[in-house]
Amino acid sequence: MPNLKSLAIKYNSDKHGSHFYTQIYEQYMSQKKNKPITVLEIGIGGLVPGKGYSDMYVGGESLKVWRDYFKKGKIAGLDIVKKKIYLGNRVKIFHGSQSSAETLSKIVKRFRKFDFIIDDGSHRYKDVIFSFKYLYNHLKEGGYYFIEDTQSSYIRELGGDGANLDNKKTIVNYFKGIVDKINYQEIENPYYKADNIAKNITEIHFYHNMIVIKKEKNLEKSSILVNNKRLVGGSSFVNLRKFIKSTKYFFLNLKARVNNLLNYIKI
Repeated sequence: MPNLKSLAIKYNSDKHGSHFYTQIYEQYMSQKKNKPITVLEIGIGGLVPGKGYSDMYVGGESLKVWRDYFKKGKIAGLDIVKKKIYLGNRVKIFHGSQSSAETLSKIVKRFRKFDFIIDDGSHRYKDVIFSFKYLYNHLKEGGYYFIEDTQSSYIRELGGDGANLDNKKTIVNYFKGIVDKINYQEIENPYYKADNIAKNITEIHFYHNMIVIKKEKNLEKSSILVNNKRLVGGSSFVNLRKFIKSTKYFFLNLKARVNNLLNYIKI
């Protein structure tokens, strides 16, 4: 049975050679190789020298890889360029922007849920984050979301910022924040509100130019906190100490909000 590396070489996919993603994908996909899974890949490719990706009759190298690797799988591909290529009845190609709710809703309506979602689209912050927030709800429990070519976070022409690595409007920095979401039950702040992503993510992996996220119920409780706060121990002046602790939490939260506001308006 062919592995992802050999298929990428066969179909000239840049997932091996230009990059070395196939060995990463193999780690997360191999157990479902013979299952009736569904895959969505954003970005169909088809680079032609002098023309870029605009040729509608070229592309689909990676879709061929997924098609042949997952013999029982159904594959969806999305591209901003209207591609007129036929890759068999298990592969469906959609045309539109990855930051269009209308486009993404058409794909979701057709496939419902996905085992694997791969973002190899524009690599721009706005598009990547929009797609992730929209599609994460449509990733199956135990499924994986892959974001390729995250070097765009550091390259100004691609919307990144190599001069200010703390710039929050980069793909890498957005997903660094996901680490806090995984640990939401350990955050000592009763005002912290865990969102749907926080409650449904248990793993995030950072590789060279790739991020991998696992969707799974995040139920592990803190061994120290209860509802994001430390309980008052002992038996003396309990109510007074509870009041003092609650007041402290209030003002710490207020201070953080004020600091965030000042940072936002650059004061």
